[in-house]
Amino acid sequence: MKVNYIYDSKGKKTAIIVPIEIWEKNKSTLKKINQIKSRLFNPAEYRGIYREMKLDLEKESRNLRDEWVRI
Repeated sequence: MKVNYIYDSKGKKTAIIVPIEIWEKNKSTLKKINQIKSRLFNPAEYRGIYREMKLDLEKESRNLRDEWVRI
């Protein structure tokens, strides 16, 4: 199992040939990592959290901007 590189006429790497065994192993590893990451933080869980609150969102966003300017 050896990774092979393809070079252009100037000697720059332009492509790679990866054996299927390495490809499948890396693909499954990336899939597992993505599954773990998606469990850590899922922005969709927070969709609509301000809907029930009686907030003036324009005023709140101005206040947040003012906090950044003050720092």
